[in-house]
Amino acid sequence: MPHVVIIGNAGAARECYWIFQDMLNSSVGLRCYYSFRGFLDWKGYAGDLKELGALHLGTADDYAIQPDDLFVIGVGHPRLRKAIFEEFKGRGARFMNLVHPWTDICPSAVVGEGNVFQRGCTVYCNARIGNGNYINGAVNLSHDAEIGDFNFLAPYSLVLGGAKIGSCNHLGPHCVILEHAHAGDSNVFAAASCLYKGCGNNGLMSGNPALKVGAAADVNTLS
Repeated sequence: MPHVVIIGNAGAARECYWIFQDMLNSSVGLRCYYSFRGFLDWKGYAGDLKELGALHLGTADDYAIQPDDLFVIGVGHPRLRKAIFEEFKGRGARFMNLVHPWTDICPSAVVGEGNVFQRGCTVYCNARIGNGNYINGAVNLSHDAEIGDFNFLAPYSLVLGGAKIGSCNHLGPHCVILEHAHAGDSNVFAAASCLYKGCGNNGLMSGNPALKVGAAADVNTLS
């Protein structure tokens, strides 16, 4: 029986736990197949597990990976997601895709590992998704859309047909990447930004049309 371990011990980790519970409650078969082992904090982060505090296993650095462990990255910050994924893969860990039962992923879509899909997402035909992304509630990835690795897409983000975004981007709520637009890596998009053509790397993007108004490093997107 695979045992699920969530790396993270704050809000995003608690969201992942309840996605997992919804997944188990949707199917007797899944409930008999998976069990939950607990939460690991990352680098000693104090966190806030609230009523789930008894499920805290300790610090990720000290955890001995078990053969039946499946890991979920319960952290929102893109660069932390990347660091967690790469460290644990180097230690031989296996990651699962955590998919809420009310999310719809087309069979022709290509999905990597270690992704989180919140409630009500839609991934349409021939979309391509890399590793370690956190795709929040009601996100829409249209036909042939491509996203790289370790991105955070806030609720109601849209990546339309043929659009591409790189890795480690943070899209705020209601962002739109229009058809065939290309975004680079490590950008932060303010809420309701709309990208028409494209952008480079490390920008703070805002507005309709989305323009670079600063550096992404100046923004705290930790969750």
